[in-house]
Amino acid sequence: MKSNISALGKLAFMTMLSVVAGCGTASQPVEVEPAKPAVDMTQPITIKFFNNASNEIFEEEIGKRVRAKFPNIKIEPVGNGFTRTNMEKLVAAGEVPDLFWIGFQENISDIKQLGLSFDLAELIKRDKYDLNRFEDIALQMVKNQGDKGELFALPWQTASAVMFYNKDLFDKFAVPYPKDGMTWQEAIELGKKMSRTENGVEYKGFDPGRWSYYYQQYGVNMYDPVTGKATYMSDPKWRTIMQFFQDAYTSQGTIPAKIQENRNPFMVDKTVAMLPWAAYFQPFLAAKDTGLNFDMVSVPTPPDAKGQGISPAASILLISPLSKYKEQGWEILKFLASDEVETANSRIGFPPAIKLQAAKDQFGADLPGMQSLNMKAVFYNKPTVQPAVKGEYQSAAFQPFTQMMQDVGMGRKDINTALRDAQDVADKAIQEVKAR
Repeated sequence: MKSNISALGKLAFMTMLSVVAGCGTASQPVEVEPAKPAVDMTQPITIKFFNNASNEIFEEEIGKRVRAKFPNIKIEPVGNGFTRTNMEKLVAAGEVPDLFWIGFQENISDIKQLGLSFDLAELIKRDKYDLNRFEDIALQMVKNQGDKGELFALPWQTASAVMFYNKDLFDKFAVPYPKDGMTWQEAIELGKKMSRTENGVEYKGFDPGRWSYYYQQYGVNMYDPVTGKATYMSDPKWRTIMQFFQDAYTSQGTIPAKIQENRNPFMVDKTVAMLPWAAYFQPFLAAKDTGLNFDMVSVPTPPDAKGQGISPAASILLISPLSKYKEQGWEILKFLASDEVETANSRIGFPPAIKLQAAKDQFGADLPGMQSLNMKAVFYNKPTVQPAVKGEYQSAAFQPFTQMMQDVGMGRKDINTALRDAQDVADKAIQEVKAR
């Protein structure tokens, strides 16, 4: 027993000496990481939040969720869909929002030029916020908007597309339904079998739907930063895109006197058999009440780009540099991008921007009628990363796009002429931007 006490005493003495010695050694300070200051989310403040959609959708996706999480914070929606013009009006009126929900990462270029961009990098570093949880392509497309490694936004929702088809029309004309993995040409050929006039009603087998899908699947950039010109004549993929577009309209019976992106002939009139459109299901499900019997397959792809989907077109969340509530705003952004909210978004039909498979597996679960649809079509193709879009040159290059598509689709111009005219208009618009 005596020897044990002696050993313990020696141990205690040596421990005391080491502690004293450690306290007196100035050259070896113990580094303690400063604690992150707590953000008081209980104070009654008003956060102005730029609204990318209708007030009803904003309330469902943001308003009620933020209030439930932070009861003392009032969320006030401002604006209704982003355009540079309406944002300039808010700035001129002194009504700059604290937070932004914007539909496309490309709009960051406008946000920067208006002096409304705020780099989240320091907050992300301070909080050790995990960016790896986001879908790689959606995050990369936001990162591409920074010139020096800045990250001006968090991805929130991604875009997907499917091809809707009217089951009743296919049954009526005894034609097999479309399938996942079709090419655009296969969809056009199937549309030919469905196009006809019956009892005075003209049916179109295939409508091209959203025109941007065709260049997004190729990842085509309308503006070449190396040459400083548009790419309509220099990139051969534009000729392929326009050939498809011409075939889609000229092969479906009579050539229309007017064309536009319009889902009503499919959804309301029920005279279109197949329609590629955004995987935003609420309007289509509502049309079931008027007798629309539909299902969906993956959006078709070019034969030389099979499996390539559309741009993820990340719906994004940003903080204004002018906000007095940046810390509170950052907490709100993190909450909205959390697994909890991303999964809730997925359940009401908005593809999540995170990798969490459980969120994807619950896609559309809260939408009545979704359970009977071919849900794998939404994630069948992989998103296609798009070129970095910076500044106003891309917008200038885009100016003739709609006119070019209409001229070719309505047979007013041949493809060569339409591309050449688009190139001229775009290059002139680019020069005007440079001359400002």
